[in-house]
Amino acid sequence: MLDKKTLQFVELLKAGLWNKQLNLEMFRDDCDFQELAMMSLRQTVTGLIGVAFMQLPKGMVPRALQIALLKKVSDVEERNRRVNKSVAESFGWLLAQGLHPWLIKGQGVAQDYDDPLKRVSGDIDVFFADEKEYEFARRRMLRVLQPSELKADNRQTLNLEFMDGDVYMEFHGRVLAEINHRSNRHFAAFTKEAAQLPPRRWGSVTLPPLRFDAVFIFAHLVRHYFGGGIGLRQVCDWMRFMHSHAEEIDREQLRADLDRLGLMKIWQAFAAMAVEQLGCPRESMPFYEVGVEQRGEQILRYIMESGNFGYYDERTKSNSKVYIVRRFVAFWGHLQMKFRNFAAFPEESVYGIPSFLKDGMKRTFASKQAESLDENS
Repeated sequence: MLDKKTLQFVELLKAGLWNKQLNLEMFRDDCDFQELAMMSLRQTVTGLIGVAFMQLPKGMVPRALQIALLKKVSDVEERNRRVNKSVAESFGWLLAQGLHPWLIKGQGVAQDYDDPLKRVSGDIDVFFADEKEYEFARRRMLRVLQPSELKADNRQTLNLEFMDGDVYMEFHGRVLAEINHRSNRHFAAFTKEAAQLPPRRWGSVTLPPLRFDAVFIFAHLVRHYFGGGIGLRQVCDWMRFMHSHAEEIDREQLRADLDRLGLMKIWQAFAAMAVEQLGCPRESMPFYEVGVEQRGEQILRYIMESGNFGYYDERTKSNSKVYIVRRFVAFWGHLQMKFRNFAAFPEESVYGIPSFLKDGMKRTFASKQAESLDENS
């Protein structure tokens, strides 16, 4: 059973996400509005929650908090304008090179919201279905980047990360599922098939074909859910995409793709959460089935506990001054986060453990080395 604070937060989220009227009775007694505002930051849905707060009667919310939230909403809108400008300029440059990039996630999915400017923006992710095009774009970009702008250039994963002003941008030559064995084995072939379909358009920006996005948006959020945690923004992106394109999506093709990638069981659990807890219209969510509502509620509790990318999960926090203690607490906390899904999704819970251990060791030694340098400087 969800606690009262979570139910109040979800009521605000549904109002902002689906343009619905609030049930004001839920907020008249025992309501910590400051904590609800902080939860919106942890779940990266500040714009939506800020809009919902405006429905609350005058005097119910402390004025200072209401002004602060209005400022946050304004900041979200202004940030979106800057990111949109960066996207348009980048795609203009890439298309002029004769390339065929897709804008994945982010600002493209934002267009499926009633008010795209209210979605909290993130990085810009650009995908090249042709690895040769990725390499061409990579080389061209490296010629114009300043050393301080380059953040990563991974030749193994085909991933280039850099700053465009104050906007973080990534070029991808490969997208991975890494959820379970079937998804990892078949995702490259799925992507290749989807790339044969015509892309969609958002102005001058090219978006992936519907078949690709109907799977990828979900697969991406699920990968991060099992890998360390997600914020509700990613779930909102998925729901808004499915709702906006409900009449266009080929459901039989989607069923075949999800079955092939081993994602149907997970989809049904998330669909239960979307419909039963988060207000997604039932007709917009394929393969929703009665009987897994408890699992959907459980997933929502886990998301609320951990926050965006698991940053706010208390199990990973330590105030110890001893470095190795802090690292052990973080390690043990993340393992607990992974294994909490074991009963429902055993394969997915353990699938990423080897890479988690490997990456954890790298981060530990890198952080320890940096800490030693700071102490000696």
